[in-house]
Amino acid sequence: MTARLGRHGGALVVLFDEGTVGGVDARGGAAGTRELDVLAPENLVGRVDAVCVASGGPAGLAAADGVLRWLRERDRGFRVGEGPGQVVPIVPAATNPGGPAPDAEAGYLACEAAGEWAVDGVSALVEGAVVVVVVDAELDKARCRRVAISARDGLVRAGAPDAATTVFAAATGTRPLTGPPELDALCGAAADGVTAAYQALRR
Repeated sequence: MTARLGRHGGALVVLFDEGTVGGVDARGGAAGTRELDVLAPENLVGRVDAVCVASGGPAGLAAADGVLRWLRERDRGFRVGEGPGQVVPIVPAATNPGGPAPDAEAGYLACEAAGEWAVDGVSALVEGAVVVVVVDAELDKARCRRVAISARDGLVRAGAPDAATTVFAAATGTRPLTGPPELDALCGAAADGVTAAYQALRR
């Protein structure tokens, strides 16, 4: 299974196939976040449609509005009615403090520009103070959060400051998870992947 990754004008979007489960670990005084609570294990919505990462601090969160519009036009999201477009796309977002603040149109155009991002095992992306980890395993939201927490360990191991960081995890559900040892291995791989991605970014 693949995800799709697109950028435009300070907005980065990761689009997921239907059925993808999300989790998050957010700590410190983040520059700006939106809809992170929807990923909490106790909350109703079990799926995530996209993640949006923007520059420009809180003003950059406007980019997520464009992602919602793009998804709604394609009838993607949590269904609230039977008619076309009667959906609420689930798009958690986080921002980095520096750079220009993208608007909603930038978020929309990032979706339009999105290209295939192959996910085989664990893939990780470090974008400033925001991290996205995508795994191909079948996980629930609690286990997704466990992967996000482990991915943060990878940042610490790489020497990154631990404060003000938002770590997203998404599970595409392609591969069944057989038990706790496999989850432990997946968490270890997420930490390793983030360590490598952060080190590559710093070179």
